[in-house]
Amino acid sequence: MTEPCWLDIHDICAIHGEILAESGGTSGILNWGSLDSSVNKPKNLYYYSNGEATLYELAAAYGYGFVKNHCFVDGNKRVALIAVYTFLAVNGIELVASEVDAANFFLYLAASLESQDKLMQELVEWLKANSEIN
Repeated sequence: MTEPCWLDIHDICAIHGEILAESGGTSGILNWGSLDSSVNKPKNLYYYSNGEATLYELAAAYGYGFVKNHCFVDGNKRVALIAVYTFLAVNGIELVASEVDAANFFLYLAASLESQDKLMQELVEWLKANSEIN
């Protein structure tokens, strides 16, 4: 697989700002280290897999990172969902799940106490089932 188009910290902060402007919430970064970790989690997965990780696995790394790392004061689940959507879109995959289904799945991820491996695999399967390649 050729190297995907990545989201960087500026993209994520812009997503966060747009989400708060549109749907409300408290602005602010809670933990810069967690933000950096979440932004780089997919890249690390890609490089450590020697480029073998799928786009779905990389998107799941963004989603899991932002749901679980609590980078922002508010809006972490919303950032996770939009980051996944955006990453897939810029890499030729459209997330076609309804807003309600997507929101419910990300609420489930946030509340779950399952292991990272299990949740990321569930997210990968959900993304595959709810996406179309453009």
